[in-house]
Amino acid sequence: MKLFYDDEFEAIREAIASSDHEFKEVACHLWPSRKPESAYARLKACLNETKDERLTFGEIVEICRFCDRYDPLYFMCDQVSHDRPKPIAKEDELARLLREYLAARMATERLGPQIERLRTA
Repeated sequence: MKLFYDDEFEAIREAIASSDHEFKEVACHLWPSRKPESAYARLKACLNETKDERLTFGEIVEICRFCDRYDPLYFMCDQVSHDRPKPIAKEDELARLLREYLAARMATERLGPQIERLRTA
């Protein structure tokens, strides 16, 4: 992880370059309906500060998620004087997901008989 970034473009480029994915692969992931060369050209244009094209916030989030790198997030935190976040432990995330799953399952079991009763009435 870098200690600082010159600008947001460097942070995004670093997230991609330091991942296990090539720029073209990231571009194709972001814009699957485009031809690979077209998607790649768009990504390169979006990462060039002299061009007018820009990534949306959602696209930057997806780059972080897809590349499993969070340099743009760290850059943002640095710019607004916030501490860089720490990832949620996998065990904590699993526990949260299990709680949500069990709550949904209990709701389904509770609502099923009510729905059936209304359908047969």
